Amino acid sequence: MIVSITHEHDLDGLGSQAIIQRYFNLNREIHPDEIRCFYAHYIDFVEKVSNILDSESLPSQLIISDIGFNEDFVDLFSVFKNAKKRECKISWFDHHIVDDLTKEKLRNLVHIYSNDTKKCAAEIVKDYYLPDDPIASKIAEFARDTDFRTDIYKLASDLQLIIGFNRGAHNDQNKLRIVELLSQGDFENSWFSSQLKILKKWHEDESTFALNHAKSIPMKSFGKIIISWAKIGGGKIANLLKEKFPEAKARIGVDTRHNEIIIHSDFINCRDFARAFTGGGHKDRAGFKYPQIFEKDNVLNKSFIDDIKETILKQI
Repeated sequence: MIVSITHEHDLDGLGSQAIIQRYFNLNREIHPDEIRCFYAHYIDFVEKVSNILDSESLPSQLIISDIGFNEDFVDLFSVFKNAKKRECKISWFDHHIVDDLTKEKLRNLVHIYSNDTKKCAAEIVKDYYLPDDPIASKIAEFARDTDFRTDIYKLASDLQLIIGFNRGAHNDQNKLRIVELLSQGDFENSWFSSQLKILKKWHEDESTFALNHAKSIPMKSFGKIIISWAKIGGGKIANLLKEKFPEAKARIGVDTRHNEIIIHSDFINCRDFARAFTGGGHKDRAGFKYPQIFEKDNVLNKSFIDDIKETILKQI
């Protein structure tokens, strides 16, 4: 059995998985093993990988894509070591900022650790598995468009919306369908259109909710921070806040479905900021977690705001 686990909430993660699935589907004579797909985010990644590798039915391969490295991921080092002894081949394809020491440790523990911050994960996976395949190349192109926010392809933006709508374990079957359709190059399938019709009102309502609940936090030595929340992706909220509050120096979105927090900023190193909260990501955007974001419904915890301000002050 071959297991693919990827970041569940964006096109880069599911696109990476689609390319991996396409590769094994095209090469069944060489790799006849069943491929199983799993989805994770930073909060549950360690638990899910540990469950996969500690099970009696250890996969022959574990392929990780589009997951960076948070501080608490060090708990996986011993798990990787034991899996390697049991002859599980582990590959990890990523594009988030990871310090050199951690990269070196990972390369000693896994079969392949490939990380390139100038590419998206789907491009890295495509270059490794299917460099000359036109469908894999198109998937990688769409993934780059959403991950690097170049906004060239409406289809890529629509796919990102559909993926964001289908977050959570209860929607895994829909994520599997997305991966399957992408792997076949069926980018215009009618199922995508039906999903867009279903999610349109959801997206409009949650976007309005996020903008109506936006909280401005002034910092004399830095500028204005905007925080908001809704039942949509934190990155999507941060993008909405940028449109409405272009003068803000940092924008923070909270996906209340999973208490996942995303920060966007061009004025601080978001990855360094997120590491203070055992998070990680990119220089201009990163994800992190916090034990109690809200004091009560729709009221941010004062300690959450104070800790954000204090952490920013340490960077400026």
